[in-house]
Amino acid sequence: MNDLNQNLPIESATELQLQQFEQMNLKEIGLEAADFTAVMSAGKELSEMSHSSVAEYGKNIATKTSSYTDELLNLVKNKDLDVTGQKLNEVVQVAQQLNTSSILAQPKSSGFIGSILNKFKGAKQSFDQHFNTTKEQIDSLVKEIETSQSGLKARVAILDKMFHGVQDEYKQLGVYIAAGRIKQQEVQQEIATLSAREQDQQTNQRIYDLNHLGNNLEKRVSDLQVLQQSAMQTLPMIRIIQSNNLMLVDKFYAIKNITLPAWKNQISLAISLHEQKNSVQLANTIDDATNDLLKRNADLLHQNSVDTAKANQRSVIDIETLEHVQNTLIKTVNDVIQIQKEGMQKREEASLRIRALQSNLQQLVLDSSSNNANQ
Repeated sequence: MNDLNQNLPIESATELQLQQFEQMNLKEIGLEAADFTAVMSAGKELSEMSHSSVAEYGKNIATKTSSYTDELLNLVKNKDLDVTGQKLNEVVQVAQQLNTSSILAQPKSSGFIGSILNKFKGAKQSFDQHFNTTKEQIDSLVKEIETSQSGLKARVAILDKMFHGVQDEYKQLGVYIAAGRIKQQEVQQEIATLSAREQDQQTNQRIYDLNHLGNNLEKRVSDLQVLQQSAMQTLPMIRIIQSNNLMLVDKFYAIKNITLPAWKNQISLAISLHEQKNSVQLANTIDDATNDLLKRNADLLHQNSVDTAKANQRSVIDIETLEHVQNTLIKTVNDVIQIQKEGMQKREEASLRIRALQSNLQQLVLDSSSNNANQ
């Protein structure tokens, strides 16, 4: 496909393209005036305008940029940061589990003194065992984190190479964008020139084809701009990940060299303090038990003495008991006499009522016999 600039001398075409290049906002696409030669070199890919040349314009650089993005995503998906952070949290959790107050549960035993001594001995053994287990867990976690730490350091170097690679690709995308824009202007100039001529079938078809290719080229340049913006966003992402890696590495150095030694020193002191606490508790418990035993014996002696004296001074039968028995006997006799009287009265009343019933029955019989005789 013929290009309008092919009809111009090479010097004139280059001068026109240089003017178009200098009129662009070069800073916006990350270029400088010295990049004009690279732009001209990239523009050679569009020297023969066709559907395939437009569709594949900048394809290699776009593919490379996408590969950097995919590699960055794979680094994030690697989850080294999450694993290392989790290991650091596990170190803290393991150390927090060494709680001196949680191992004071009294073991089962027989006898008062035996119970106290077993509690003292068992608590110390439990604490020592718990401390040794915790120390082993921390040492194991430290080794795992050191492995993750080495991976994070290596990842920082890889990310640094990726950063410089994305910077180069960002500039290359700018070169292709500038070359594409220059080509767009040339296509528009050719369309304007053809439109000013006398129209025929061939000219109309040529204008149509140029319009179609120009639209496709505009879309392709726009895609390259999007990729360049994506590359610009990738750069701070890489730095942030690098910074996170370095902070985790530094944090682990601080934990390993400062925090863990301090923990071990404090835990060693805690063992001694715990033994002192148990010793004081043992002495206080024995003293408390001795005082409590003496008090309970004195109280029991007093109670037994008082109860014994009262029992010795008490009569065989209390006067209150005799009074109760006599009053009950009198009440019993009086109640029986009253019941007997009431019974006699009720029998007399019943006898009178029976005689009245007999009299009424006899009168009924007489009246009935008299009536029968008159008939």
